[in-house]
Formats: sequence, C-alpha cells, structure tokens
Amino acid sequence: MLTAQQQPLHTHLGTVAKCERSISKRQASREILREVARQAMHNNVLESPLSTKIHHNPQPSIAPRAKPLDRSTPWSSINALMRFNSKDHQFWWNTTGRFFATLLEQAGYSATEQYRELFFYAMHVAPELGPAPDSQGNVQRWRSPGTPDSTPIDFSWEWGLDGNGVVRYSFEPIGPNAGTPLDPLNSHATEDWINRLDRQGLVQGLDLEWYKYFTKTLLFAPEDDSRTSKTTEDFIEETTPRAGTVVALDLEKRGPVMKIYIYPGLKAAEMGIDALELVARSIRGLPPAQYASLRDNVEPLLEYLQGRGAQKWGFETGILSIDLLDPAEARIKIYVRAPHTSVEYLMDALTLGGKLDLSEAGGYSKKALADLVDFWNMLLGDSPDELPPDHPGRARPGFYYTVKAGRPVSPKVYVSPFWFVKSDKEVMQRMRNYLSTREDEPDMLGQMARYEGALESYL
Repeated sequence: MLTAQQQPLHTHLGTVAKCERSISKRQASREILREVARQAMHNNVLESPLSTKIHHNPQPSIAPRAKPLDRSTPWSSINALMRFNSKDHQFWWNTTGRFFATLLEQAGYSATEQYRELFFYAMHVAPELGPAPDSQGNVQRWRSPGTPDSTPIDFSWEWGLDGNGVVRYSFEPIGPNAGTPLDPLNSHATEDWINRLDRQGLVQGLDLEWYKYFTKTLLFAPEDDSRTSKTTEDFIEETTPRAGTVVALDLEKRGPVMKIYIYPGLKAAEMGIDALELVARSIRGLPPAQYASLRDNVEPLLEYLQGRGAQKWGFETGILSIDLLDPAEARIKIYVRAPHTSVEYLMDALTLGGKLDLSEAGGYSKKALADLVDFWNMLLGDSPDELPPDHPGRARPGFYYTVKAGRPVSPKVYVSPFWFVKSDKEVMQRMRNYLSTREDEPDMLGQMARYEGALESYL
C-alpha cells in the first residue's frame, strides 16, 4: 500500500537565497528572508506569478476492505451497472474505483461531476491497469515504477484556497502482453490508449501535436531497434517506466485536462548525453513560432539548470511533462532534483540563482516567503544539508518549472516525506501544525479533515 509519507507534497512559492551553511536551517531561514530585498535590487530579474497550493497523494491499499456506500451516491449507481468480463478489470474497478469515488465526494465535486469522472474511469482507466495482484497482494507480470509498491495508479488531491480541491491521477496503461516476449517493454499501450480517446472525441480540447513531437524527439519509437541492454534490461532509475511515458488527468470542474510525463533519460543514456541536454534540444527544435513564444522565459531557465544548477547542486532531470492541449495553451514542465535540503538550495533553485523576482516589488509578500520557508523546514529542517549517496532518487527534494507561451516561468517544490518522517501519522500531524498557523487556516484545515475522512472511510 502506498502511504501518505511515501507521496510527494508540493508547494508553489519561492524567494532569493545566498547564505553560508555554518548556521542552522532555521537561522538560515531568517537570514534568507532579510536577503530578499537586497538581492532583488541588484539582479536583472524576471517576474513570476504567485500561487500557493499543496498537493497530497493518498493511495488505496492493493487489497482493501470494502465498505458499503449509500446506494443513492454516484458510485453506487454506476457500480450497479458495471460488470466486467475480465476479473482483472473488475478487481481494479472494485478497489481503485471505490477509493476514487470517495476522493471526488470529499473534494467537493458535484453529483454531475462525479458521474462524469466515475463513468470515464470505469470505461477507460480501470481496464488499463493490468493484471490483478496475486492472493498475497503482489503485482503480477508488470511493475509500474510510478509508485514505490508498483500500484499502477497514483491518486493525488490538490488543496486550493477556495475550500475545495482538484483530484488528479496518473498511471501507466499496461498492455495485455506487457512483460512478455510479445511486448517486453510495454511499448504500445500508452499510444494506443491516447489515440483511442482522440478518435472517439472523449476528452474535450485534446490536442496531440506536442504529444507526437516530444515523444518523437525524447523517446525511441517502439519499433526502433537501436535500444540496447543499457535501457531494455539494465536498471535505469527506480521511477522510470521502460516505455518512457505515464499519462495523467487533472480533474478540473469544467472537465479533465490530460497530461503526459515523458522520461528522457532512456534515450539520453543511449545517446551518451544527459537528459537535460536532450530536453533543451527538443524545446529549441519546436516550430519557430512556438519556440519564439517560449524563448524569453525558457532560455534563462535552461541557462540556470545547465549552468549554476548543474555545477552547484548537481541537478538531474528526470521528467518533461506537457498538457495535451493546443500548443498556445499547453504548459511544459521540467522536473529536476538534487541531494540537498538546505534553505540556500531551496531559494537558489526557485529564483534561478536570483533571476526571478520574488520580492514585494515582484508581487510577493514577506508572509508568503516566510510560509514557504516554514513549509520546507516542517519536513526537512532536521535533515542533513546534503543527503548521503545511498539515499534513492525518490528521497531527493526537487522542483518543477512550468513554461507557457506568454507567461513567466513558475517554479514549484516537491518533497517526498517518506524519507524524512517516521510515519503517516507524523506527516499529518506536521501538516496540521503547519496549516493551523497560516492565515488561510479554515480553508486548508477543512480540506485536510476531508482528506483524512476519505482515508478513514475507505480503510
């Protein structure tokens, strides 16, 4: 079972930082905040919008104890109609579908929205999750690396400031022959699934232009025979699917937004270059008009990541994600991480070495900056400034940078509590203590209570 502490917590915000690490993290926090105004005045800065959200990723047990729901709910209505011929499909619907329904209800989705999302999930997601686990709860034949225990789907709940949230999920479609000699790398399932949705017009606004471009430039084609044992047999990285992609849906109230996560390290390893270099080449190779709309913001980002970020922090680039929307509306996200936990690391990464203006002049309040540092210290304040080499990649605090035509770069933080906190209970206690001291306490604690209620009602 994936537990709360195994899943990343995310927050948006940032500030400038340069300080010596001879002082504690909490002392450094105060020094950093005093440094913000001075740094902003002396740097050629880019503006970045302020947004504050927290994501938490609850997971269903792989063999849960089902509890009856009110028969008048969207779940009970749809469940009464759903009978799959495949025991595997039925298993995933019975288990993950029920949990998904609970999340939708607790996150404040209307009955109409719940019907829409549950029906789509039953017809187009549950059947893609592969074989049911064995009697001991062990995954069979194909292990999806997106979750530590290989559960094939990852649910998350984005807590917003309006008292409600956005439920999201990501998964790797698993083909019927995945992990067998007929399809050893699960090479076809994701593309088949996306193309089927496109042909049937099942997702409003779905646009595959960037999907086709970035998968072509960042991945080997399924029929390409140039992949070697380096990426087909040997261990690459514990979070990398061998086919190189994971799909995701953000369940906005107006309808789902589809995304795809692409893992460039597979092709980069075969080419003998680092993943960020491959990502940079791909972005710069976009059609001229599209690249021009991104250039002024993406080039300072790439310059930082390939320069100071790589040299000072040892950034590794694991993922590039895109919205499957018209390129004029789609976002590109570049995910990086490093084995550091200091406040200096946090601030340097979020400001691109001081180029993003996170001072009050740039629209950021001192309170917002203090909230960010408190959030970081809540989870990482007691950890060493540099993690030991034997810590896995999942333990490394990271960042993702969102780039969109006509918009400034937006940096965000993600941290997996599993490596820094002893238990789920402690994760929740720390979050509760943190949120109880924030200005938006009623909204945030209310959502947290509903999240805990969702887990309790399911487990």
